Amino acid sequence: MLNLVGRVKHAIARRFYEGAKRTSSRDFARAKGSFEETASTDRDTLRARARWLHENNGIMSNIDRTIVNNSVGNGMKLQVKSGDRQLNARIEKLWERWCSPTKCDTTKRLHFGDMQRVILSQRMMDGEILIHKRYTGESENPFQITLIESDRVDASAVMPTMDQDVFVDGIIIDDFGAPKTFVLKKGWTGRIEVDASQLIHYYKNDNRASQYRGISEYKQSIIDLRNLAGYQSSVIKAARLRANVGYVVETENIQAHIGQMKQTEEHEPLYEVNGVMVEYLNPGERLTKLDPQVVGMDYDKFVKTAIRTISVARNVSYELAFRDYSEVNFSSARASIIQDHKRFSHEQFHLVTYVLRPLFLEWLEANVLAGNVDGLSASRFYASIDDFTPLWIPPKREWVDPLKDIKALEKEIDMGLTTLKKAAASRGDDIEDLISEREEEIKMLEKAGIVSSDRKPQ
Repeated sequence: MLNLVGRVKHAIARRFYEGAKRTSSRDFARAKGSFEETASTDRDTLRARARWLHENNGIMSNIDRTIVNNSVGNGMKLQVKSGDRQLNARIEKLWERWCSPTKCDTTKRLHFGDMQRVILSQRMMDGEILIHKRYTGESENPFQITLIESDRVDASAVMPTMDQDVFVDGIIIDDFGAPKTFVLKKGWTGRIEVDASQLIHYYKNDNRASQYRGISEYKQSIIDLRNLAGYQSSVIKAARLRANVGYVVETENIQAHIGQMKQTEEHEPLYEVNGVMVEYLNPGERLTKLDPQVVGMDYDKFVKTAIRTISVARNVSYELAFRDYSEVNFSSARASIIQDHKRFSHEQFHLVTYVLRPLFLEWLEANVLAGNVDGLSASRFYASIDDFTPLWIPPKREWVDPLKDIKALEKEIDMGLTTLKKAAASRGDDIEDLISEREEEIKMLEKAGIVSSDRKPQ
């Protein structure tokens, strides 16, 4: 035992890294386990607080709405690239009809564009969301989806169905570590097991290979928001105190004094002095004035510092979070917007990779098997399935300085650094649609006699 104690003391004494030295804090004890061991007990609390903040804090909800507006907009637009323009048009038309609430949503409430907004927003707030894929068996509309909130995942102790399976916070995984079954709550006490192939579990894995479920992106902002709310509350209370200062009248015998004043009109009791309320105190009472100046004059500085901290935690610029560009020059504002655009681009890539692309391919397969896509047989689809991987066009991205940005884009196209297709997509447009519209415009101008066929606008 003495040798063991000596070895432990020696190990502690020879710590080289400052961050590895032992302290009195116990905060790091649980960090030695897997991600789920660390996060499972806190996930529900963080989710509840995040929902409260989203509904009651304008800063946090504004950050979410701005990210969603710039990443998804009204819904990312589908552009099929099979090489057959007529087939592409038929598939896109069929997809557009499916996006209506009565076809895509089993609850018949949400357009697919609104679903995209909810999916991204809830992933940021709750940390995760489930998308249930349902094959209806109906030839006209064979595929639908349902959005399921993470509250329905049953993280209570459940015995795995197989000895080699492992239960991880509501998910049964096989011996290779792949999710096999999700255990969902049904009613108040029941539960059901849903095969993982029927669900899209959408969450973001930041930096831990052992992560199987999402956690709220608000996790690093909750304490700062609480401090900001507390500081704002103290400032408001101080302001109300300053606004309600009044006068008091002290007498030795308040009742006798009031009775005497009522006998003559000249000595009516004072209830107001220069528009400010007057109060009479009872004998022996004294009023101690509260000092409403304790918050000082640093309110504006504190608020900006707190919002900058919150912005860093959410990986957005202060200007985006607070919509305040008053203290930055054009170059600084442009740098902030560029970094925010990188965040939006990553969100688009993430949503396409894990949600939109797999959903579209399953939807297309279901409709091909149902015979709803003219000119596309099942054998052709399976033989060239990679040819139907679509391009998803994000919402239009506005230019900061239109003239400079247009010239820069034109230079990139001339130098071969980008293409017209990519340039159009960055503006939320489809190059094929632009060309078709341009052809129609030229025909209309020729028919109206505004331009001749040998002098077409370029």
